Amino acid sequence: MIIRRFKGVLSSISAMAALTVLISACASGKDVLKYEADPNMKASIKVLYPGGEDWFMRAYGELFLTKYPNVEITVVDYPLKGVDEVVEQDKPDVLALRFPDYERFVQEDKLYDLNAMITNDSFDLEKMHPDIIDFLRQRGEGKLYGLPPTFSNKATFYNKDLFDKYQIPYPEDRMTWEEIIQLAQRFPVDEGISGLYLQDFSFMVSEMALSRGISRQNAAAKKVTMDTKSFENVFETALKAYQSKAVVSPELGGSDYDPFIMGKSAMTVNYFYYINNAIGWAQRDLGSTFQLNWELASGPGDDADRTTTSSLFFTNIFTVNADAGPDQIQAAWELVKFVNSEEAAKLKSKTAGFDPSTRTEHIYNPDGKRIEAFYDQKPNLKDMSVDYSSLPEGFSSKLDNIINAEGKAVLAGLKTLDEAIADIQARGQSEMDKQD
Repeated sequence: MIIRRFKGVLSSISAMAALTVLISACASGKDVLKYEADPNMKASIKVLYPGGEDWFMRAYGELFLTKYPNVEITVVDYPLKGVDEVVEQDKPDVLALRFPDYERFVQEDKLYDLNAMITNDSFDLEKMHPDIIDFLRQRGEGKLYGLPPTFSNKATFYNKDLFDKYQIPYPEDRMTWEEIIQLAQRFPVDEGISGLYLQDFSFMVSEMALSRGISRQNAAAKKVTMDTKSFENVFETALKAYQSKAVVSPELGGSDYDPFIMGKSAMTVNYFYYINNAIGWAQRDLGSTFQLNWELASGPGDDADRTTTSSLFFTNIFTVNADAGPDQIQAAWELVKFVNSEEAAKLKSKTAGFDPSTRTEHIYNPDGKRIEAFYDQKPNLKDMSVDYSSLPEGFSSKLDNIINAEGKAVLAGLKTLDEAIADIQARGQSEMDKQD
């Protein structure tokens, strides 16, 4: 395990008014502690963060040390498995947790209740994604034990010019997958225009299944669960969409850009990072010749409740270890507070990021698009709690490859749907049964 220590070294920083923070008794029953924090406070803290030192310092550490140059930070890598052992051994003061671990640590009384810290420090929650805050309160039985500075979610990207040209109404917020497919089928494939581009067949099958409350596997039981009537219905819908050419997933081959970027598909469904990684890349690469007139709608929504989505999740929930020492608690809270602050969100909004900020007032949006589409839906309570870390390493990508291969076989007329589903189940279970 790689551990590094970082200490801010700056010549001078303007003084700021002292903050009086009351840290109240946490779930473990610790005494009330009072601290005075200022930019010159001295402390040494450990931080558990996925990806370790480089990722943390680039994302938050360098900015935090600009404000608190005398705080020494030790970064501990967050493993895919065995986090309990790492926490027990290295005793990090701040833990940036995946949700399943967060939920379990709350139940096991391992995290500070942040409610009193937030109240006494006048920390503003009003401008954070309300559905995410409500979700975390629900899971904490009314209490907040952590805050995520960012989240991930999908939205529907669409080409306004193509919709206008063929006089087709724009996608609406919170449409279901079936409604998006129906809209895609209105575009003239005989003119070389498809309605919807998706990265591959497995993406469509898996996302449609999740929106219907169906999972590809039971992670706890280590069982693939794709040989069901529910999944057969999902496959049938996806296959018909591909067979009609309304939905395409071409292998890019010699092209650097997907059909949506090239103006050959009217819609695509993707995460926030598509804005920078695909659209932004094309803008930088092609310059003034790139003329994609795009916009956003929220969704797809879940079938049972389109105000929720199975696509929304967050991985870095910043928390304070309930066993943090009295010399570390203040700096630990200051770090949690800083990465979730308006100040940090404003600084990070100046450049493109991988995920949108949980704070809603500072969002990277140089082109003035409807970025609020990523904020329009609530997380699905059921899906967020599934712990996929128990699956064999690389299992999800291997299952994706199997689904893609079997889907192509059906589309090419080499297999029946029943044969393909049986092979997906058998091959997938074989991968599941492999040990790391």
